[in-house]
Amino acid sequence: MRTWVAVAGLAVLYASVGGAAPGDLVWSYATGGPVDDTGPSVAEGKVYCGSDDGYIYCLDALTGGVTWSFQTGGVVDSYPAAGGDFVYCGSWDGYMYCLQKATGAQEWAYQAAGGVQTPAIAWGYLYFGDDPGYVYCLHPRTGVEQWRTPVASEIWNTPAVSSDGYLYIGGADYYMNCLDATTGAVVWSTNVGERFFNSSPAVSDGRVFAGCDDGRLYCFDAASGTVNWALQTGICIESSPAVGYGYVYFMSDDEHIRCMDAATGAPVWSYLVGGYSWSSPCISGGYAYLGGYEGDLYCFDALTGALQWVYDTVEGVASSPVSAGGYVYFGCYGGTIYCIEAAAGDPGEWPMFHHDNARTGEHSPATPTPIEVPLCHGWSLIGSGRTEAVLLADCSVTDGVGVYSYVDAVAKRWVQTMLYYYTPDGYKQCRADGAGDDTCLRHQYGYWLLTYRGGLTLLIPEW
Repeated sequence: MRTWVAVAGLAVLYASVGGAAPGDLVWSYATGGPVDDTGPSVAEGKVYCGSDDGYIYCLDALTGGVTWSFQTGGVVDSYPAAGGDFVYCGSWDGYMYCLQKATGAQEWAYQAAGGVQTPAIAWGYLYFGDDPGYVYCLHPRTGVEQWRTPVASEIWNTPAVSSDGYLYIGGADYYMNCLDATTGAVVWSTNVGERFFNSSPAVSDGRVFAGCDDGRLYCFDAASGTVNWALQTGICIESSPAVGYGYVYFMSDDEHIRCMDAATGAPVWSYLVGGYSWSSPCISGGYAYLGGYEGDLYCFDALTGALQWVYDTVEGVASSPVSAGGYVYFGCYGGTIYCIEAAAGDPGEWPMFHHDNARTGEHSPATPTPIEVPLCHGWSLIGSGRTEAVLLADCSVTDGVGVYSYVDAVAKRWVQTMLYYYTPDGYKQCRADGAGDDTCLRHQYGYWLLTYRGGLTLLIPEW
């Protein structure tokens, strides 16, 4: 079933299966232990998640079927991180594991000094902290240690790595730390008192945000470590902040999710969810998703805080949700991993590449008419018909009244010059003006375009 939905002035096509609506259950999978401090990550149609039962699971993102599972020697509190042909995940047995994406076979295992936290992949390296307080940098292909730096008595969070080559991480010794991502040298350390940083930091626009168990959300200057502002909520903050749309979002143990102006710390909106949570917000497609210990997964309008829907799991939700491909994935204390329909119009972290005709346009001799692709929707140019490249400049755009060339639609500021497509090397740009990675639409990729006007449809030349 396909229905048109208007979201924030943009036209989207909401494609559902079996009449499902936003917030409806798609599938669930029960692991053998709680999925609490860990949670899922999603890449290339697979969901990777750890569990307190000691296993790392790889599930099919559309069906929830098990592709493989790998047993570690301890509880898995680490979120898996996928990169290239491998997935990386830590365990409380003290090892960081590198597993082959396709089979789950172990590529290498690196023994740290203690229980290993969630890794981050950046600058061609793998970064993570451990329980004894070390930060590590490993080569992701070989597992060879590049450097290790002691920064705290304990580390319970995930490092944030900036685009200019710095790593930020807090610890149990009351310090927020900045390290050179290349060498591991400490650039600055800022003491905030006598409380812990359980919250993982987020870095954006020269600012570092982190919650502390003194009840404050801190905003640090990324270059100097100076505290720009700190918001006192009155109670511990275990939730990690998320940044988007010029705002910072976080959950406090006073049972409120808050949205603040990232530059000033001024409050924008807050919502009492009726239970405390360590779940961190996921910001995607104009929405904010958050789990609560009472068992609910909430969806809010990210700009206004208006509640969109609630899904009740009857289990405590501690893991942070992730939005990908039109679905939201998260884990629960009861050990279940859930997949539910995302909010209408939310594409997730990358386009919806399901490669079935119910969700994508198809060129074929049986339908020799232009493919109509509603903009602000992920799609793939596939099928038994045209498989050669199509120049983006040869496409047209219609508003339901007139038909305009793609170049004219750009000139009217209705659409962007480029479409994005995702490859194993990351996002690329297909541009009509020839200034991007490509000028053509190709059947092996899916494409994504955000529009500046609602009600638009892209017309691809007929087969």
